[in-house]
Amino acid sequence: MSNSQDLNNEATESLLEYIQWKDEPDYAEIAKEAFKVFTFRYQLDLLKKLIPICKNWGYDKQIANDLAYEAFARIWKYPKFDLSKSTQKDYNKAITFYLYGIAKRLLADYKKSETEVPNPFTGDEEIIRDLPDIESLGGSKERKAELKKMYELLDEALSRLTPKHKIIYLTYKHYESLTNEGYNLPRNLTKKLQDELDLTQNSIRVYKKQAIESVNTHIKIYGSK
Repeated sequence: MSNSQDLNNEATESLLEYIQWKDEPDYAEIAKEAFKVFTFRYQLDLLKKLIPICKNWGYDKQIANDLAYEAFARIWKYPKFDLSKSTQKDYNKAITFYLYGIAKRLLADYKKSETEVPNPFTGDEEIIRDLPDIESLGGSKERKAELKKMYELLDEALSRLTPKHKIIYLTYKHYESLTNEGYNLPRNLTKKLQDELDLTQNSIRVYKKQAIESVNTHIKIYGSK
């Protein structure tokens, strides 16, 4: 049993068993040949289902081929299959539906990846302790004058906070302004806050809430004057 020709008449269940031997040095070649036969046996049927679905989703045949390739790659990585979990009792039909389910999940993930905004955090984020220098910001003189008034009001509000409240407020406001996609602050940054301020994450959440409420109240009262 040394080539794909020898395995063509093997049952699919046997092919999957051979594929499971892929990490055994003595059976690695048999596993590869079994995978080739498995792929050849089911790829056309999978593509017949996948191509029109991809077309309906606005994708071409190449995307369907890529997704089919990824579906078979999953089989290579995880070659076990439990017929009892399938609604199909015929093993070959059950495998077809199994592959189809994998491909549909991959298609949904592909669609999602196209619309997601990448995580803006790099892991190099630092604690923010003070407001930025207005002079370092771009914009016209009029814009800077407007920002100066806003900064003076905010700086006055921040002066009423404890140092811990101020740091938490500025750090969260700075990094949350980078995205409106609901990303949490990266773990490395929250850990820095915990260590420097000697607070638990739950305490930091409380401080953050208190700081925001205090600043918003100050701006509401004095901002309209």
